[in-house]
Amino acid sequence: MTYRDPLKQILLQTRPHWDRDGTRPAVRRAFARALQCRTVALGAEVYASGEQEKVVCHTCKSRPCSSCGHRATMQWQRERWAALPDGPYKDITFTMPDVLWRIFRENRSMVSALAALAGNAVQTSARVRYGLRVGVITILHTFNGRLEFNPHVHTMVTGGLRQQRFRS
Repeated sequence: MTYRDPLKQILLQTRPHWDRDGTRPAVRRAFARALQCRTVALGAEVYASGEQEKVVCHTCKSRPCSSCGHRATMQWQRERWAALPDGPYKDITFTMPDVLWRIFRENRSMVSALAALAGNAVQTSARVRYGLRVGVITILHTFNGRLEFNPHVHTMVTGGLRQQRFRS
């Protein structure tokens, strides 16, 4: 016999053990949301035509939920790792003084150039200093954790491949 939504079945059967004052509030919220996952309790979208109607219930987006959070996260991570070449990586973050933030906020075209500039700076530095050609992945962020406009670039840099002679 197969069960639909086994996590929900387990949570329903064990509710007296976890839905009580002694359990951390974050755990109780996550489990309660997982129970409501893909039900109208979290809302839904209705798609209809002249002959048919389909109701698509919202997901809980809870990380512990096996039907949406965990599985989606694991799949996303696998896809990201599969796209990267094997080898060591280092991270470099390019930031700027806060006195320059206003200039970039008023000139958004300059912000879009930051990722390419950071990548070129890493490539040039590795080539000139070490004779290496490295792989660089740049990720532009425009806000910091306090939601202040703070353009900065995160980079992932491969360990590099030494070449006999570098040609530009």
